[in-house]
Parts: sequence; C-alpha cells; structure tokens
Amino acid sequence: MPKLTSITGSVGSRPDKKKEYVLDTPYPEEPQNVAHTTGAYRAYVKHTDDAVDVQCLMLACMNSELQKQFESTNPYDMIVGLRGMFENQARVDRFNTSKALFGCKLAEGAPVSPHVIKMIGYIESLQRLGFPLDDDLATDVILQSLPASFEPFVLNYHMNGLKKSLTRLHGMLTTTEASLRKTPGHVMTVQKGKKCKRPAKAKKPAESGTSR
Repeated sequence: MPKLTSITGSVGSRPDKKKEYVLDTPYPEEPQNVAHTTGAYRAYVKHTDDAVDVQCLMLACMNSELQKQFESTNPYDMIVGLRGMFENQARVDRFNTSKALFGCKLAEGAPVSPHVIKMIGYIESLQRLGFPLDDDLATDVILQSLPASFEPFVLNYHMNGLKKSLTRLHGMLTTTEASLRKTPGHVMTVQKGKKCKRPAKAKKPAESGTSR
C-alpha cells in the first residue's frame, strides 16, 4: 500500500511530534456537565486545537479533490478514510500487475531482452505494492514464459542448480538468444494442419512381356 506520507506530505515529517497523537486517537466528544477548568475539559480543548492544526496541514498537502472530500473531517477519521481508499487501490493494482506478469509469454522469434525487462518491471511493481516474489519464484516465472527454443537453456539452468539475480538472468538469456540466431533451425517445429507423409514404397521392376 502506498505510504500515507506521500498523500499527507509534511504530516509525514511531523514538525510537532507532540500533536501526532491526534492521528491515532479517535476525536473526543465534548465533556458534559463539567467545569471548563477541569483536567478532562482542558484535555478535550487541547485535543481539538491540535486536531485543527494537523487537519489544516493535511488538507494543504492534498489535491483539490481530496480536499473537498475531507474538508470537514478530523485527522483521525481522515487517516482511516485514506487508508481504506489506498488499500483498495493497492489491491486493484496488485491484481492487474500480477495478471500482466503471469500472462507474459514470449513468441518464438521475438526479442527476449524487452520481454524480460518488462517482466522485471512487473516484479518490481509487486514489491513496491508490498507483495514481493522471492528470487526463485521470480526466476521460474520468467523461465516459464520462454518459447521452445530456450528449453535447452532452462534445462541446463535447473540441472546446474544456478541461482542468478534477475539482471544477470537477463544477460544470460540475451547471450543465449544471440547464440540461437547464429544456428537457425536449432529447434524443429511442426506446423499445424500438416501431416507427416509415409515414404513411398519402392516400385517393383517391370516384368518382361515374354516368359522363357
């Protein structure tokens, strides 16, 4: 989830730490039937005054749309509302990013470098959203997206128990692609709709018309 400090701006730096409690404490109700000189009432007045200061600072750091939505909201309820909004947004972003990542497939003959860079970008986006893939799983997702021509590389990678960073894996795949291009026809493919023909039988030699 994006940090709320990116929305509230200077609130994240908290210039007055003595007032930050209003972000974590529900807004109090005004004490009834108590003298204004009591400790309970003074605490209420302090909380409301501090809340106004923090509210003004938060609103000043928001865009106009959020300002209209939260202009009459105390800081505690404001934080609760923002957290709900951006948690939902993070969930949608995570779904769309993971869908794009796991749906990546490299077509046979297409360049591998832009493909891997795009997948690494999706993986890094998931990490920023708070859902990181561990190194082994990230590597598996990339290797699974490769076409048949890379199967020898994938087999060799697993058989040798290699563990490389995604940047290093990208370099290895680029090198492998260059090697494959130097040996066209390295991988045999079968076109759909074409059936293998049986070899024709050898013709028997023609018999002579006269028998002896």
